[in-house]
Amino acid sequence: MQKIVCQDFKTLRKAYVEIKGFLEKQAFSDAKISLDTRIVQDLELYGDDNYFLLDEFITQYHLDYENFYYGEHFLSEGEVYNPNLIFLLPVIIILFFIRLLSFGKITINLFSQKPKRTTLDMSFGDMLTWYLQGEYALRNEVKFVLKAPSLN
Repeated sequence: MQKIVCQDFKTLRKAYVEIKGFLEKQAFSDAKISLDTRIVQDLELYGDDNYFLLDEFITQYHLDYENFYYGEHFLSEGEVYNPNLIFLLPVIIILFFIRLLSFGKITINLFSQKPKRTTLDMSFGDMLTWYLQGEYALRNEVKFVLKAPSLN
């Protein structure tokens, strides 16, 4: 069941601009940011990068994170990158030359590691909802309704 929250347009607009600016400053890419923009999938912030982004987000905006579980949304650094690559460097160099000599017909990819579990990721809309609520909540759990403007 969605929680319904009445909010005035000025507050919603200010929050949107604030959090969008925060994400644009943190992102390494020039991706166009919309409410559906995801931290991992679209902004390509993996492992420690998204951890530090969320840490700064929570700290800067004094948000409650009691019900937020990092592991539900993101993979840890060790799950993203293969930690054995440094030991495989001689093999990687040999495979690189094999690929080069075969004109790209032979490819063996040691770099990507399939995650053992799936995660939710987090969208700009989710972050905006968290910011407006002050406590962790996903965008699909809260419905914002515009407050009627006062006549004063």
